[in-house]
Amino acid sequence: MVFDLLRAMLVGVIVALPVGPILVMVVQRTLCHSRKCGWTLGLGAATADTVYAAIGLLTVGLIRGFVQAHEAFFLLAGGVVLGLVGFGILTRNVSLSLPEDKRELSGWVCYWEGFLSALGNPAALALVLVLLAAFGLGAGQSKAPVWALIPMVWLGEALYWRLVTRLLARYLHIGERKLRLGSKIAGWAVCGFAVVLLVRGLWMIIG
Repeated sequence: MVFDLLRAMLVGVIVALPVGPILVMVVQRTLCHSRKCGWTLGLGAATADTVYAAIGLLTVGLIRGFVQAHEAFFLLAGGVVLGLVGFGILTRNVSLSLPEDKRELSGWVCYWEGFLSALGNPAALALVLVLLAAFGLGAGQSKAPVWALIPMVWLGEALYWRLVTRLLARYLHIGERKLRLGSKIAGWAVCGFAVVLLVRGLWMIIG
């Protein structure tokens, strides 16, 4: 049972590993605002991935068919959410002077940014389903009950983002000019991911 729980944690870590909009957003929030903002955003993404894990563990066949049937909608919704987040990053004035721009964003704002951005990516569900199957997790496949596996997925990803933001805050120190440039690059990168999702969604509808 213990090994099943550890494998569930590993699923959470692996889901967070691919370079994508969540990583870009976590890096931007950590460097431009605070480690707390970056980690809270990562927790939001971890919660969304855990929702997918719960769905996958409880109703694999049903939800897989539903997502495949409505994949275009998920892509479009995810593209809109990422586009709004990217636009917000581009238009926000970042500075190293805390009193002027109030760099500490609300934790709930960062959390919901991460949650909605991750939830709008149907590829995350596919990845979670593949990992759960590969590690032999789920009802009837493991000794650990489903209710114990679900929070372990969240814990694994939460610890991963904790490590990432801690390393960024401790070892990566940049000047204000580079900070603003990095923020703009991050904003455009997130917008780029949004465009990819929107194009894919529209292509599926038109095609």
